[in-house]
Amino acid sequence: MKRDDILPVLYDLSVTIGRETKLKPLLTRFLQRLLYHTSYACGFICLDIESCNANDELTAYKIDAAVGDFEIISLIGKTMVLPCKLIHGIYDQENEQPSLLQKLPFSYYQDFLRLPIENIGVIILLSFKRPETNLPLQIVFQPILAHLAKAIKLCRVNEAYTDELLHHRLLLSKVFDSSYSGVAIADADGLTIEVNPAFTRLTGYNKDEFVGTKPQNLLNIIEDQEFAKNIWNLLKSKNHWEGEAWIRRKGGELFPVWQLVNSILGDNGKATNYVSIFSDISEQKKAETKIHQLVYFDTLTELPNRRLLIDKLRQAMTIVARTKNHGAVLFIDLDDFKTLNDTKGHWVGDLLLIEVAKRLSASVRKADIVSRLGGDEFVVVLQNLGKDATEAAKQAEYIAEKIRKALSGKYVLGKYESNSTPSIGIALFQGENQSVDIVLKHADTAMYQSKRAGRNTIRFFDKEMQTLLEERQRLADDLEQVIEKNELILYFQKQVTNDNHLIGAEVLLRWKHPKRGLIAPGNFIPLAEETGKIISIGMWVLKQACLQLKTWESSPQMKNLTLAVNVSAKQFRIPDFVDQVQGILLETKANPSNLKLELTESTILENVEDAILKMNQLKQYGISFSMDDFGTGYSSLQYLKLLPLKQLKIDQGFVRDLSISSNDAVIVQTIIAMTKAMKLEVIAEGVETEAQRDFLEIHGCHNFQGYLFGKPVPIEEFERNCQIQH
Repeated sequence: MKRDDILPVLYDLSVTIGRETKLKPLLTRFLQRLLYHTSYACGFICLDIESCNANDELTAYKIDAAVGDFEIISLIGKTMVLPCKLIHGIYDQENEQPSLLQKLPFSYYQDFLRLPIENIGVIILLSFKRPETNLPLQIVFQPILAHLAKAIKLCRVNEAYTDELLHHRLLLSKVFDSSYSGVAIADADGLTIEVNPAFTRLTGYNKDEFVGTKPQNLLNIIEDQEFAKNIWNLLKSKNHWEGEAWIRRKGGELFPVWQLVNSILGDNGKATNYVSIFSDISEQKKAETKIHQLVYFDTLTELPNRRLLIDKLRQAMTIVARTKNHGAVLFIDLDDFKTLNDTKGHWVGDLLLIEVAKRLSASVRKADIVSRLGGDEFVVVLQNLGKDATEAAKQAEYIAEKIRKALSGKYVLGKYESNSTPSIGIALFQGENQSVDIVLKHADTAMYQSKRAGRNTIRFFDKEMQTLLEERQRLADDLEQVIEKNELILYFQKQVTNDNHLIGAEVLLRWKHPKRGLIAPGNFIPLAEETGKIISIGMWVLKQACLQLKTWESSPQMKNLTLAVNVSAKQFRIPDFVDQVQGILLETKANPSNLKLELTESTILENVEDAILKMNQLKQYGISFSMDDFGTGYSSLQYLKLLPLKQLKIDQGFVRDLSISSNDAVIVQTIIAMTKAMKLEVIAEGVETEAQRDFLEIHGCHNFQGYLFGKPVPIEEFERNCQIQH
């Protein structure tokens, strides 16, 4: 409650008191209005309270009225055990209030306000938290509580009725003149006979201009006169109207008000007067507009967000069902948006999203809905595409192609220029038999299919693709528990020298699914990367490899073997990667010099400085590094020479086509020559034929891995083969 609200509140409470002639309605109605104005959650009244013994902490008191809490309401007319100090006000408000709250039967309230009703009783208001007001409410409400006390006496004893009425009328007169809300009084014919100063301040009309001019002048300032007529009719039938209206000031300016209009009835039940009370709610409306904007619109692009999209799509589906037309949902995802964010910064990505929103809005029809779901995902809802499905699909595709062209091409983003393209999925809908979630899911599936088709394309929803995605989701769900259920298995593939001497193995992962059988890494590792599960899986693989190295230390044939373990980009990028690896080495007590971590070019070069720091830290423990799939990326020799690498691994794609591709042969020779110049080891993977081996050996590569020497096998078979070889 603010200071400027005091007089309207006192006036409202005075009116409340004046309307009631029976005790119970008086107390209940007064409590209701008191809670409304003070923002307390509930309250109760105890009358005729007897003095208490100073030693009594708790005493049973009768509840005469209660509002706001069903538990207390159920005790009306009954007794409730309450702290004596609270009821009689004999406590230190600053120091004892918390302890008194704890003694109440309802521990969930955090604040109370005690309002004594003179010598008649007390009002206790309870709240979940302290209402935001600095006003001394006990003092503010003293006058109105005094009138309440008198009203209670009047209800019990009618002898003092006349004196109380005169006093009440005097108070109302003062409240009327000093009220912050505009007040106007009309006679039985609707002719305004009195207005208060706040009325003239809010409307700009002085008293002489407004009073006594014509009937219904009380409502004449309402902008919508048809609306005003409806209020007048309600007054005649219901004797009350309350609601929001727009009033035009004398100068022509419109402003919103919250207005109450009541009929004052005579003894015969007919209206003798009408009273209008209204308050300016302009600031409240501005706040509501701002809140609405925050709740239903994306703050960056100012497009409708997911919540508003769902509402609008549901409305569109209802309209489509009624008109028998088709509609469509276009799910739009920007290609390579993450790369732009990672390389240029999020502020550049934000500029792109803002520009995309503008281009999208300019590419669709006026009735279409454009929304941003989040990230780089946008949704467009098309309506009224016609009753024929084929024609509707053509129209949807035409608009989608228009959007694709608009979003493709160059963007000027601050000091940067960037090119971007969209992948668009389309799902048609007709009728209400489809849910909003299903239609959005279908459009998302179609967008995913567009990505698979090469990006910068448009695809309609395909049920087969939906089946594949659902299958993929089930696999992702199973992947969550793969470590806990002990379903992962390590396979080992030999790494040998040119004289077929075993130097180590690469650790490869398999998933022994209880229903699907053995799943190759290519079918689940990308999914683990996408979900982030690859981090825990990668650490599990690393630990198992170290445990295996520790086991081999007792074997003369195996103790000098090196195990190569692949490290994913997500795993390598975690801040505590070095600490985790160190922890695994300490736990397993494995010899770090027998551990080799394989990193891809893209993993290292994504953040070269971070990669160099982590690799150097791990190298101090004795761990070596191999760059996997070398030659497939965009390695810079300037960076390469800074990396603490021990080995480069020639990608199997180059090895496979050595005999048929002169380009691949040249690349392989160049890689080998470069490793010699940089004093690095080199190993070729995917060696399957003697011809490939001979070519590699002739040109200086003497370490190999591939089917020619052995397929990936479980540990038991790997060890058995090693023993046979030795």
